[in-house]
Amino acid sequence: MSDHQRTWLAERPRLLGLAYTVTGSWQDAEDVVSEAWLRLEGQMPEDLPAWLTTVVSRCALDVATTAAKRREAYVGPWLPETVLEKAVPDDAPQDLVVLGEEVDLAFVRLLQTLGPVDRVIVVLAEVAGLPHSEIAAVVGTTASATRQRLRRARASLAADGDGGSRDLPVTADRATLDRLASSLNDGDLRVLVEQLSEGCVLWTDSGGLTRAARNPIHGPDKVARFLGGLIAKYGMPVLRVVDAVGGPVVHAASSDMERIITLEVAEDRITGLQIQQNPGKILRR
Repeated sequence: MSDHQRTWLAERPRLLGLAYTVTGSWQDAEDVVSEAWLRLEGQMPEDLPAWLTTVVSRCALDVATTAAKRREAYVGPWLPETVLEKAVPDDAPQDLVVLGEEVDLAFVRLLQTLGPVDRVIVVLAEVAGLPHSEIAAVVGTTASATRQRLRRARASLAADGDGGSRDLPVTADRATLDRLASSLNDGDLRVLVEQLSEGCVLWTDSGGLTRAARNPIHGPDKVARFLGGLIAKYGMPVLRVVDAVGGPVVHAASSDMERIITLEVAEDRITGLQIQQNPGKILRR
């Protein structure tokens, strides 16, 4: 195996995480990273990881720009694809292991509220840690312009994060999800409702393929009524916590369908519930 191949295999999980965070689509992320591998043929970059970061970022920007036009016609809220992980042994190849801390499902969802260029700028600055001179070369602007766009993007993310919360939301950890799933499986919805923040939002992504709320639901009272209505109609789903790319999620099996629920939290309160029930966007790898 060549040095290039070894470096490529070592960098692939990071590159997939970068592309997935920008595009919100695992399928697109895999295509982007494969394209970078194809472009590597015949190239001899001195700093291969940096070269791969640049190429993947540019390809992800192209994909995100095209996808933005398709999303205008999407039925209902659009949420990132959920990629469920199979259980893997400790000595499994790196690309089969859950991706690292640089991917967070709450951040992936939140980032999609920005335009494609701003998404790439935020990811390269906040996740990859690139200087603005290099970020500018990726997005085709100046370092001064990327600094200004980054400041505006940060302000926009903070405004969209959760009304009243001082911190951006993150994906709930496994211990939190285990406690909630156990309580809900016992039929106690109050444990969840009591943790809803004042600015909490519930999104349901169905793509028009299943029955779902066509608009986000805001506020703890409305969220609680919506969840109570689902349970009254279909019964309490069987819940279990499973691994996904970017963190643990709740798998909810009801009489009507399969749902994947991502909980977003800030300051020990639930600020968002991503409910993915578009069957084409629940993936397994």
